[in-house]
Amino acid sequence: MDEARLRMLLGSALVDEPVIRPVAENVLRAGIRRRRSRRVRGVAGGAAVAALIAVAIPGVIRPLGAPPAGQPPAGEFTVYVRSIGAGTVTPITAGASTPGHPIKVGQGTGGIAITPNGKTIYVADYGGMVTPITTATNTPGKPIKVGKVPLAIAVTPNGKTAYVVNVFSGTVTPITTATNTPGRPIRVGLAPQRIAITPDGNTAYVTNAGSGTVTPIRTATNTALPPINVGHGGGAIAITPDGKTAYVLSDLGVTPITTATNTAGKPIKVGGGQLAITPDGKTVYVLGCAPGLFSCFGTVTPITTATNTPGKPIKVGKFPLAIAVTPNGKTVYVANFRSNTVTPIATATNTPGKPIKVGSDPFAIAIGPDGKTAYVISKTSNTVTPITTATNTPGKPIKVGNRPWSMVITP
Repeated sequence: MDEARLRMLLGSALVDEPVIRPVAENVLRAGIRRRRSRRVRGVAGGAAVAALIAVAIPGVIRPLGAPPAGQPPAGEFTVYVRSIGAGTVTPITAGASTPGHPIKVGQGTGGIAITPNGKTIYVADYGGMVTPITTATNTPGKPIKVGKVPLAIAVTPNGKTAYVVNVFSGTVTPITTATNTPGRPIRVGLAPQRIAITPDGNTAYVTNAGSGTVTPIRTATNTALPPINVGHGGGAIAITPDGKTAYVLSDLGVTPITTATNTAGKPIKVGGGQLAITPDGKTVYVLGCAPGLFSCFGTVTPITTATNTPGKPIKVGKFPLAIAVTPNGKTVYVANFRSNTVTPIATATNTPGKPIKVGSDPFAIAIGPDGKTAYVISKTSNTVTPITTATNTPGKPIKVGNRPWSMVITP
């Protein structure tokens, strides 16, 4: 892929995203420099663009299972919405029709995550900082310095460490949550994008788009283990609830990784941009759409984890970008970016229901811990639409900050 082609792809992918254009251009230049210095044809530059475009896919992180001891009962939770244009996080109390006071953080499409006890939110910005927010008072703390372009964050199940993926630095920064101090960066692959942690908290898995690998990190010592080859452009990753298998999307399809041995299985020939696993771990749902370098099929493909075989693709709306599963595992909700709809899918039969109308350009979706409400971010409308899952009816859109991008929900 020549440099002119790379620049064209960059421009088309980010024509509507002036907020992150400076970061995007830096990613492009870095990819070109790498290719020139290493005399690599196509892969380095293309992977750099893939790493950039993956920024456009929001991360929605919410712990599964029952609320930890001491947390509010089901139904009493708060949705926190990150708006990259406004540089804010807006709290929305469950059942409320109006948002709370916006919390000021940095700008950019950095990651967002919440501790399992729901007491602290970590928000990264493209300036290389992570801001902790105390949810009891909704006040931001002192920003924590990490690496360049922090894209994703994951917190260990015990809540003691937050791991921050730094795209430009090729590192992961561990943050001790008790003191909010960063540890020594952990070197991973080229253009790391996403991170997932096993349910037992022993291993973090980092996808490296530029290297075509996944790097396991032993959390007890914060040491990187030998990388696992999965294919280039690797971004989305999800781990089964029993912790036995990690599923990774790349240009080869969906690659299952056996976590006991850190070995990759045969890629499953399903393309896409995001994936989600049912709470019983029996099915992986793969969105047949990813922006920029990938085709968009407007489908969702179920994969049976017992055999790693794909089922018949399920037709949804145009440009499906986000997916979430209810806690009881009965329904999958898919946000269709170009249709301005959300498609519910009954997992028992893998049949789509009637599309639910939401705001313009639905971009992210998350389910409340009680499973009664799905929350949908509409990027262009600057709104969040609550959907009552019992009837699949949308409520009144809630106005938030400019360019809402991602969200987390308290347990």
